[in-house]
Amino acid sequence: MKNYYFFKILKLFIFTLNILLLFNVSHAATNPKIKYWQKNTHSGANIFNREITPDIYTAAESYNINFFRIAFDKFPTESRDFLIGDADDYTGLNKKDLIRVKKVLNKCSEHNIKVIITMLSLPGSRWKQLNNSKDDLRIWQEDTYLEQAAKFWHDLALELKDQPAIVAYNILNEPHPEKLFSNLNSNDESNQKQITASMDKFNQTIITAIRQVDKETPIIIDASDYASPVAFNYLNPINDEKNILYAFHMYEPFAYTNKVINNGRYSYPGKVRDAITGERLLWNKKNLDKYLAQSISKWQKKNNIDSWQIIAEEFGGDRQSKGIQQYFADLLDIFNKKSWHNAVYSFREDSIGGWVGMNYELGDKKLPTTYWDMTPEEQKKAISKLINPNNPIFKVLKQQWLLK
Repeated sequence: MKNYYFFKILKLFIFTLNILLLFNVSHAATNPKIKYWQKNTHSGANIFNREITPDIYTAAESYNINFFRIAFDKFPTESRDFLIGDADDYTGLNKKDLIRVKKVLNKCSEHNIKVIITMLSLPGSRWKQLNNSKDDLRIWQEDTYLEQAAKFWHDLALELKDQPAIVAYNILNEPHPEKLFSNLNSNDESNQKQITASMDKFNQTIITAIRQVDKETPIIIDASDYASPVAFNYLNPINDEKNILYAFHMYEPFAYTNKVINNGRYSYPGKVRDAITGERLLWNKKNLDKYLAQSISKWQKKNNIDSWQIIAEEFGGDRQSKGIQQYFADLLDIFNKKSWHNAVYSFREDSIGGWVGMNYELGDKKLPTTYWDMTPEEQKKAISKLINPNNPIFKVLKQQWLLK
């Protein structure tokens, strides 16, 4: 008799489990936001602007840009921090700012552009450029700010979960708890364990808060150390759900892609001085592939992560770096062969001061000598006259967008 009841209970348990599994499979099959990432490999562009002007939407649609990764933090606001209100003490979303966000999302829908929303600032983690050039690391040290950040994402997801343009939430751009340690580039194993623990706590807390109100929208988590590929070596995957993407940013070799450091010294392919060892290392397509294989591909295989879950969330370099056209072509070919999503940084950025080092529609053209004496409006007009979407650098990006 005991065996009879045991097997009855066991059969009931198995039946219930099968129903739950079927529900999850069916749910995944009908969730268009998951299918967007699973069905095709997508290529997009980053927009970190003070405003998104009408020409940006129309140009992006004409180029077939698949998605925008948008950070709204630079948008003007009556509060201290856009949308958050005050990153020192979050109490609720700024309603006027939220209306602006929704208007942008509606415009993206009109132009068939999907959107990843990312945050440069969170409570206790104000973006350095909006914080007197000082790192704000409170979120990694005080639970009060992590709780506020979770409440912020809970509130935002509740407001935006039904927006058709949104295909992912990227919960924080370039987290860097490494800054808590004296040597950012340290390979000290104990430091890495602490960083991993901090990232685990942050990711799980924010994901839990979002999932309370939005079960469907994919969530993108950046690796630490400013989304460095190398930081994947001590990144833990999220094991309790598949609806997660993992992001890295690719600006290596940094001495080549960065205008100030490069200053005409390096070209691609070629040898570039390593910031840590001082050794001049050869960078070409083979070694780019090797660098990403030893970090991202190795981590992906170890943790059984599908290729659709990997996104090269930012890649770029100064448009006047010698060989940047070939650098982009090689990177994109690697991404395509690995079936990784990708997004160039950036598209028509309206940076304060008129910086246009990553406006690839200009090709490698030098700006007129009078440019830096112009007003912002005059600079905009000057740039519009220099745009040439058929220049060799931008043609590489256009061809990539048309592939997808």
